[in-house]
Amino acid sequence: MRSLLMMIGLPDLPLLSILIVVTMIVLTALLFGWISDMLLGNAGFGIMSNAGLILIGAYAGAWLWHRFGIPTRIDANALRAAIAVGSGLALLVVAAVVRP
Repeated sequence: MRSLLMMIGLPDLPLLSILIVVTMIVLTALLFGWISDMLLGNAGFGIMSNAGLILIGAYAGAWLWHRFGIPTRIDANALRAAIAVGSGLALLVVAAVVRP
C-alpha cells in the first residue's frame, strides 16, 4: 500500500495518516461520482461505477504525470491534484460517450 501511495507522489506516512488519506480520497470519489451521476443522468453508470472510473482515471493520470511530468512553476501538490481530478473526470466523460 505504501509503495502505491509513494508511486503517485504521496510521502511515506504512518498507518493512521494513510487511512485518513485513503478515506478522504474514497469519499471525494464518491462525491464526484454522485455529482457526475446527477449531471450525466441516463448516460451515467451509477454512483459506485462513476466513483470507480474517477479513481482509475485519477490514478492513471497522476501516475502518467509523475512518470512524464513537465517542470512547471505551479505548486507541485496543487498541480498533482488538478491532474488527478481532470484525468478522472475525463475518463468518466470518455466512458459515457463511448458507452453503447
